[in-house]
Order: sequence, then structure tokens, then C-alpha cells
Amino acid sequence: MTKKLEKELKKLNVKRDKLSKFLSKQNKKTLPANQRALLTEQKQAMAKYAKVLKLRIKDLKEAAK
Repeated sequence: MTKKLEKELKKLNVKRDKLSKFLSKQNKKTLPANQRALLTEQKQAMAKYAKVLKLRIKDLKEAAK
């Protein structure tokens, strides 16, 4: 099960990195403020999700010992 979670975490991190790069390249003229705010919130949610996945992976590995 940890392998599946690790794969999911890796995919999530790739998507989060792409979103971060996208946001850093945008300016007020190319991306409306509301969209920028929503994408920033999405990025924060992805970070929280990644944190939970890491905690689950750690917990499963410790339980397997």
C-alpha cells in the first residue's frame, strides 16, 4: 500500500511544481486576480494533501516494523 501512496505523492508533487512554475510566470495582465487567488488556494490544498500522504506513508512504514 505504501508504494501506491508514494506513487500518488510523486504525481502530486509534479503537478504542484508545475502549478508553482505557472503561477510564478503569470502577472496581473495575463491572469485575472480571481483566477490567481483560486490557483494559489489550489496549490495550498495540494501542499496539505501532500503532507497528509507523507504522514500516512510514515505511519504505514512504522506499523510494518
